[in-house]
This record gives sequence, structure tokens and C-alpha cells, in this order.
Amino acid sequence: MDTTSDGLLNRRVLIEQPAKGYRVAVDTVLLAAAIPVQAGEKVLDAGCGVGGVMLCLACRVPEIFITGIDIQKELADLCRHNIAYNAFPSEMKVEQGDVTQLPETLSGFFDHVAMNPPYHDEARHDVSAHAGKRMANAEKDGDLKLWIENAARTLRSSGMLTLIHRADRQEEILKTLQPFFGAIEILPILPKEGTAPKRVIIRARKGEKTWANVCRSFILHKPDGGYTDEAEAVLRHAKPLEFRS
Repeated sequence: MDTTSDGLLNRRVLIEQPAKGYRVAVDTVLLAAAIPVQAGEKVLDAGCGVGGVMLCLACRVPEIFITGIDIQKELADLCRHNIAYNAFPSEMKVEQGDVTQLPETLSGFFDHVAMNPPYHDEARHDVSAHAGKRMANAEKDGDLKLWIENAARTLRSSGMLTLIHRADRQEEILKTLQPFFGAIEILPILPKEGTAPKRVIIRARKGEKTWANVCRSFILHKPDGGYTDEAEAVLRHAKPLEFRS
């Protein structure tokens, strides 16, 4: 596999990743920034890829415990390499596995679950010819429900799920969350002020009963195309992504 070496968070995090196929993007950094993890807590990164979320989290919050799971052996191997290379003061490990079939031994184990599930229904969208990218981006019928069910099972009571997804699938995601989660917060991600959101970040607590609240919008770009000051703080300087002003 041809790979490239790339930097995240103004090169505080360095990763090796495939030159072709699925690659770490802005969504990865935003997802990590949205997880309100505290030192000593346990995090599951479901579909961890090469470890972008894991490493951005460990860069921002020291002394946490992160388990990554990915179905693709090549990505899991790169994730292990990236963990060793960055050497953050947190306990991190990665396993090859299917996040739609997580083992019972993980039930109730984590304080947080992070996920960036496949965005596209493979029956409705043209999928990538690249096998790795297709596996990362193309969702089979029923997969989203299985991702969320498995996340709920692995979380402790009142544990938090944080996910990023396409904004046009928000209502579908909320219906899928409803049997397991409440206290739901929705953060729309706007490319520029006045535009429609392309992504949403959703946080939800296991076992809570209250329903969803749309928080403020997070705006990525200024009119001239550069990042907003807040986006710079999150994407370059490892600041947390706040859901409320």
C-alpha cells in the first residue's frame, strides 16, 4: 500500500495513511473536538481507521483510555503504527473487528463512543471503485442501526455517543437513536454563514429520556474561503468544539 505522512492540529499529530482510498479529513478533527472526555475516562472509537480521532483526542486530553476498532486490517495496522509514533501519554490500543458485531465483553465498558459511520447508502449512491474507500464510505441496509445499537451496548449508563454524519440524514439518525438515547444535542456544521449545513455532529446520552435540542451552528469558512477564528481554534489549535455559545 502506498502511504503519505500528514499532519493534524498544526502537526501536533502526525499520521501515516493510504495515498488512495479513505483519508482523514476535517470531519475527523471536528468529531474528536466534540467529545467532552475527561482524564481517566474510557473511549471507544468505532471504525477508527488510521487513528485520526484517537490521536486528536489524546493530543487534547492526556491520560485517557482509548480503544479503536476497524474492520480493515491494513488500516488497523497503520493505526497501531501511528499510536506508537505519536507516543501520547494515554493508553491506546486498536483491534481489527466489525463494529456492527462487538463482543459481549465490551458491554457497559466505555464512558464515550465516537463514530463516523459510512455516509452513503450503497443502494442509492455511486460508490468508490477503491475497495478500502468503498468499505469506509458505503453503508449496507441496516448498518446504521447496528452501529448505534452496538454503541449503546458498549456504553455505561449515561455514557455519551458522539457521531458526525450527513445533515440530510439527521431525522433518520434521531429515530434510530430514540430507543437507546436521550438528552440529544445537535450541532449543524455550515460551510459558510447563510448556507445549509452539510454535516451534523450529534451527542446523546444512554438511557436519558429528554429529547433533541438543536444548538448553535458552527461555521467553517469566512466569505473569503479561509477558516473562521473558531474553526482555526478547533482545527489548528486543538480547542474543544463547544455546542453552546
